[in-house]
Amino acid sequence: MPLVRWVVSRMCGALATAWLYRRISMVPSGSVLIVDDDPVIQQLMVVVLQEQGYRVLTADTGTRALDLAKAQLPDLILLDVLLPDIHGMDVCRQLRTEPRLAEVPVIMITALHDAEARLQSLHAGADDFITKPVDFLELRARVASILRLNRYRRLLEERTQRQRAEEEILRRNRDLSLLNEFIVSTAVPLRQASQIEPALTEACRVLVDGIDLKAAQAHIEPKYMVNALNHRFSAQVLHPRMHPHMMTYNLTPSLSMPILIKGKPQGLIALYDDAGREFAPPELALVQSLAGALGQAIETVLLNQQLQYHVNSLETIVATRTYELQVERDRTQAILEALGEAVLVTDADGIISYANPAAIALTGHSHDELLGRSWTMIQGHGEGAEFELDHLIHEHIAAGQVWRGDLRGLRKDGTGYDMELTVAPLFDLHHTGELAGMVSIQRDITLVRAAERMKAHFISNVSHELRTPLSIIALHSGNLDTLYDRLNDERRKHLIREVRFQTALLDDLIGDVLELSRMDSGQLPIQSEALDLGRLLQGELERLQPLAKRKQLHCELAISEDVIVQGDQGQLRQCMRNLISNAIKYTSEGGTIRCECRMLETASVDSEAWPGLGEAGSSHYAGVRVVDSGLGISAEHLPHLFTRFYRVENQSRVPGTGLGLAITQELISRHGGWTGVASTPGVGSIFAFYLPQDSA
Repeated sequence: MPLVRWVVSRMCGALATAWLYRRISMVPSGSVLIVDDDPVIQQLMVVVLQEQGYRVLTADTGTRALDLAKAQLPDLILLDVLLPDIHGMDVCRQLRTEPRLAEVPVIMITALHDAEARLQSLHAGADDFITKPVDFLELRARVASILRLNRYRRLLEERTQRQRAEEEILRRNRDLSLLNEFIVSTAVPLRQASQIEPALTEACRVLVDGIDLKAAQAHIEPKYMVNALNHRFSAQVLHPRMHPHMMTYNLTPSLSMPILIKGKPQGLIALYDDAGREFAPPELALVQSLAGALGQAIETVLLNQQLQYHVNSLETIVATRTYELQVERDRTQAILEALGEAVLVTDADGIISYANPAAIALTGHSHDELLGRSWTMIQGHGEGAEFELDHLIHEHIAAGQVWRGDLRGLRKDGTGYDMELTVAPLFDLHHTGELAGMVSIQRDITLVRAAERMKAHFISNVSHELRTPLSIIALHSGNLDTLYDRLNDERRKHLIREVRFQTALLDDLIGDVLELSRMDSGQLPIQSEALDLGRLLQGELERLQPLAKRKQLHCELAISEDVIVQGDQGQLRQCMRNLISNAIKYTSEGGTIRCECRMLETASVDSEAWPGLGEAGSSHYAGVRVVDSGLGISAEHLPHLFTRFYRVENQSRVPGTGLGLAITQELISRHGGWTGVASTPGVGSIFAFYLPQDSA
């Protein structure tokens, strides 16, 4: 049966080989590396070979060609003789010195037509050559022929290796069968006594007839004991320290033979005869052979036991190490999965092999979209800048250094983000110094950068706003100091009023900054009391009336009676003051400002006239709005108006820090209310806030 199975397997292998030969000859396949510094010729060869179904790689220098060949292992190399960095023949010689590339066919492409150049190409290790200008019909034929022969060669090598493997398997099976028979016959029970009993029985069977024999007893150690019975003869196996007269049967031994284990006597075979006769040389030789065989069997058993002990120990060690590695891997995996920063692991070419959930969330790409792609896909630079940055990073990584820097990232949806990037090398454990890949850690610092820009903008605005009133105060106070006697009373009063006005502006600015700081620190409590919003609004409008008169603005006030809410008077006054002062700032001379306060009902109020009305949680609430005929604001800016430090770019010439609306929204929110805004460029704006009647 084994022979039949072997014949059938060989026939199946032959049929599979024939089928594979037909497939190879029918379908062109394989990868071709084109090495040529002429981009036109290179592109023409790429088009011609890709039309034939080949996978094409390109390189324009000898160094790049060697790196690509080592990384990709092409089936054929088309190599130009004249390259900008290394001569093509030197490249061919280096290819032949690489064990993995030594058998890759090389076709030299040369413009030299003399026999000496061709002979040099063959000496360098080339398999064929093509002269320039390239005949693309000849190129197709040469490439197809070389690749077909190369595939036949590989197939023959595989077949030869398979035959050798089959022969080796048959030989090992034969050896294992013999070894198995020996183990079964001598060492399967793994007991020394099992080898003693057959040896003694055989000795008693073949020894001289006609002698009255006793029962035989045998042992090497007290724990190994066996009796071999025969009607003619008796035999014992004793420990070397045991005296023969201490046997169970008190007989005089006729023959003794030591049992050697590892060259040292570890036991003794003793044969006994009542008549005390002497044994012939053949009988002595038999006993000696039995003693030698028995010693070898016992030694095998001992080695087997020792080997089993080491196997068990090794299995325990392997199981322990495997468990430790599993625990460490799970721990590392858990850390990477839980890490807030995006982590990407790539190979030496920058192809992503691992991405943690933070990287998926940051880039917007799915896990499958990231794996197998170049890690430069997340960089939001132009093609040239991306190449230069990638080259710079690879230089650091190849030198074993860690690269750190800030750059712009690109999400899947096309939006950009600022990231702090750290890239570290990963080296091959089996090849010291050989780069295996790299790990990159990205931290999203978009909000940090935005905060820094906002902070810089705020500092710039605050500095400007502080300098302006201080400069005016310094100027007017200086005039009063130096020109006091020359000024009339009216002029002096005017300068004093200007100083007081600029001081008030400076106080408001500082107050806004301090107010925001107190709100952030939670040190701004609400002193709740019953308030009439209409009176508060009237008071703030009267207070700011001088500012409106300077710009000849027409101010209107519309309030209803009994608009009573619970709240902090100072904080609500500040909210009204912020809205009215903004309206005055952004309304041109001669414009109109209308301030209104009344009780509102959801069903009876126009939501366009009162922006933010849809956020009402009940049907009755108090509303305050300020309507101006000012510059107006574009729709894209409206969602950001209540953000701290935010200012519309085309209105930056108007004094302000961008804090007033943010403070207003925060204070109204603390009273349980909300804000709203509506604006049309060139028409004007409406700013409003709403408070529930039970606000506290």
